[in-house]
Amino acid sequence: MRKIFIVLLMSLFFISPVYADNHVVKVSYDGEVTTASGEAPTLPLKAKVTFYDGSEKEYNIDWNTFDESLYKTRNASQFTVTGTIADLQVTTSCIVNVEAAKITHIDDLANKTVTIGEALSLPATASVTWSNGDQSNEIIRWDNYDNNALKYVHTFSLNGHIYDQTITQTVHVKYASVTSVSVPAVVYTTTGVEAQLPQYATVSYSNKTSKKVKIIWDNQIFNEAGKYTVYGKLYQSTRKVSIRVEVKKNEDTTTETPKQEEPVKKTKTKKKNKTKKVQKEEKSSFSYVIALVVFTAILFGFITLISFIKRKIRIKENR
Repeated sequence: MRKIFIVLLMSLFFISPVYADNHVVKVSYDGEVTTASGEAPTLPLKAKVTFYDGSEKEYNIDWNTFDESLYKTRNASQFTVTGTIADLQVTTSCIVNVEAAKITHIDDLANKTVTIGEALSLPATASVTWSNGDQSNEIIRWDNYDNNALKYVHTFSLNGHIYDQTITQTVHVKYASVTSVSVPAVVYTTTGVEAQLPQYATVSYSNKTSKKVKIIWDNQIFNEAGKYTVYGKLYQSTRKVSIRVEVKKNEDTTTETPKQEEPVKKTKTKKKNKTKKVQKEEKSSFSYVIALVVFTAILFGFITLISFIKRKIRIKENR
């Protein structure tokens, strides 16, 4: 019995230092880290352990798994990861601070084209990519601009803002495009005579305005009868215009001769022609009167003859 007690006592003497050596007094490591949204946190790999006897030793830390959504939030957040120190029955933890997500890319805006006098319509949102991988359409806050910038042909840029990021919109101001040109469908003329084509066309534009524009026509004289298409273009424009011209043969084939008569002679000729016309009318009236007299005489003679025959017949019957 005495021997057993001595053995137990000696065992305690030798085991106590081992227990003292394994008694953890302090564990040192980075217990709080910060990471950007969308980026996995870098947790400490080792911890320095201080034992009861004052000795120190580094041990690996085995961290428990955690969900990716914890560090992929767009807003700032915080969560805790737990783990254990290898070979020791020691539990530890680390606080992870997640920074708010930042904009990493904004899709470029397509260039904007407007015509002079047209209102400028700017996009309300733009497609944004965040540091955590999210994509969203975010509202654009546009800087003010001078409306006079839309009154002449040029190119200018406007700045807009999405949170702390700047986005640029390029604007091209140009002349309104022609949507329609209105001219008469057809005009008429005769051979050798210049066609009287319209000098102006009613032009409608893409900005819903219209105005009269001068037309520069090609050749307008034709020596043969027929139907032709005459082309022209709008003044200070490359826009083509066309019109149909129907040419009839000129019936007046007399050759013009120089007029040598004095104005007085022209007057006399006119008077002479007028006198002849009056005489002709008088002669025609006289002929009408004669014809009427002759017709009356014939009618009277016919009536007289009938009366004579009737009288003869009565006398014969009375006998």
